[in-house]
Amino acid sequence: MVSLSRLLVSQERVSLSVSTFSTFFLPAFVSYFAMAVLVQRKRTAMIRLALLPVTLLCAYQAGSSLDLSFGIPDYLFLNQILVAAVFTFSMRSTGWAFAKKPYSRIALQPNKPFNGDTISDSTNNQLTNVEDTPLFTAFWNAWDLSVNLRGIGWDWPKGLRIPKSSCGTESTSKFLLTTLAKLLFNTLAFDAASRAAHYLSPETFGSTEGGTIFDASLPPLSRYTRSTIITILSGWAANFVIESLYHMYTIVFVLLFRQAPSQWPPLFDTPWLSTSLTSFWGRKWHQLLREYFISVGAQPLAYLFGRPGGVMGAFLVSGALHYLVLKAMERGGHPVVVFGFFIMQAVGLILEGIWKKRTGSRVDGFWGLLWTWLWLAFWGTFMIDAWARVGLIGSKFFPDDYRPTVLLVHFLKHGFNLFRFREIIM
Repeated sequence: MVSLSRLLVSQERVSLSVSTFSTFFLPAFVSYFAMAVLVQRKRTAMIRLALLPVTLLCAYQAGSSLDLSFGIPDYLFLNQILVAAVFTFSMRSTGWAFAKKPYSRIALQPNKPFNGDTISDSTNNQLTNVEDTPLFTAFWNAWDLSVNLRGIGWDWPKGLRIPKSSCGTESTSKFLLTTLAKLLFNTLAFDAASRAAHYLSPETFGSTEGGTIFDASLPPLSRYTRSTIITILSGWAANFVIESLYHMYTIVFVLLFRQAPSQWPPLFDTPWLSTSLTSFWGRKWHQLLREYFISVGAQPLAYLFGRPGGVMGAFLVSGALHYLVLKAMERGGHPVVVFGFFIMQAVGLILEGIWKKRTGSRVDGFWGLLWTWLWLAFWGTFMIDAWARVGLIGSKFFPDDYRPTVLLVHFLKHGFNLFRFREIIM
């Protein structure tokens, strides 16, 4: 009998080349793009349903066959990006296949930023009046839809809250400079946080071979204090790298594709200030895949088991995504730990719902903040341990001589030496 792990991830990957890209990734993207075109058109439901199995099969082939690391252990994390991308293709295509009405673009005001709006509330009156999107227009719009995960400028996201922008969108050049500054800061912070975690044990979990963050040779207090520090550093590193990638995409799409700054509102909403798990996962953490966690996971289980089933369904799909991404490191996906983390987040949200029902008040304030971070840190420690065991913490995200923090130190050292030289000659 073929094991589940063999079905989910191929045992043999091939390095990326023009040939393998055309053979494996291109069919996945073309079928995904075709779904993005069809979901905008009326009377395409049967075509979308027929195309869905093809899209899922192509996505599976791409995610399980290509090797973006070229066989170099330090760069196995690149396969995680590939698997995350094709899983997203699969989720979005599934949601599009069962969409009840065609998707439509909306008329956004180019220089008007979001101010903590809920997107369905702020755009209901801006829908374009089109009987059926022409094929050429749908094809052109599909380029935006295929990369627009939150649905900014579309009518399909419901109840999505957009964080208030901290930088103005009136001037494109000012917006780009501010975004560039944020990109540099988050890249530096990511390098600093990830390397700090790495240096706590470069021979074990700080290596590409991986290892546990729980050092059995230490007394319990020291052992768990150390593992908590590693968890916090790794959690911040995850936040910084997601922010960095988002700012990078923002600059590319605004500068090269002439998109409006208002199409790229903030991704996070100060998640460290969350006073409940509901606010952390529902509003303050990034909402990139919210719509598809709901349509693929929450809605089917909510139909069967009510709100608790819906909450659990959304987190089960998120768990599947993170399990497959971790599995791409080819050292095991630790399904019990990964799914366990997301199941316990769902349990936490359900407990908050019970608290509100019994007391009449939401989890909030200082005690809510304490509850949120104790729950996240406790279960997150096991999740980070899974990252460490597969060698993710030991991955080489930048070449040693070109790490952002190293370049910054060299720059400051050069500036200091130049300043001293000028003082001497004067």
